[in-house]
Amino acid sequence: MPRDHPKVFVSYTHDSPEHLESVREFATFLRSGQGIDVVLDQWVSDRRQDWQAWATKNILESDFVIVVASEGYRRMGDGYGPNDRNPGGQAEAATLRDLLLGDRQDWTRKLLPVVLPGHGVEEIPQFLQPRAADHYVIGSITPEGTDELLRHLTGQPRHLLPPLGEQPVLPPRSGPASKRT
Repeated sequence: MPRDHPKVFVSYTHDSPEHLESVREFATFLRSGQGIDVVLDQWVSDRRQDWQAWATKNILESDFVIVVASEGYRRMGDGYGPNDRNPGGQAEAATLRDLLLGDRQDWTRKLLPVVLPGHGVEEIPQFLQPRAADHYVIGSITPEGTDELLRHLTGQPRHLLPPLGEQPVLPPRSGPASKRT
């Protein structure tokens, strides 16, 4: 059953305090300004959490998972990051890789690589196919700057497929049924 507000889990790595703030600003924009039910770890209460269980539950219950591209996420997502950094990001990326492997069609639709201002497409992990599959470059954290992503999340295409018209009946140009002699 479709929801009135799509539920979106945000997966990212804690690369720096500035990156955390940028991700929180983007998530707040989607949630407060655009009606997207965003799940973000920064908004969880201060009580003790089993973060792996929390992330897995929310990933599986969400309509989409936004993967915020960054140098740290690319390293962790592709298995090159140091094991002692970003353990949450490593665990989430491993879960997402496994889900993608288990049902490529469904999870390709649900996993949305997002490039925030100040970042580049080269920061999308290879397992998310930065060149062979869609990704969303955010020009600015505004409705205009997020238009393509918002259209995908809300199922509102930019252009509608026109109706299929009737095929014309074309007389032959030669032969017995043609009008030429």
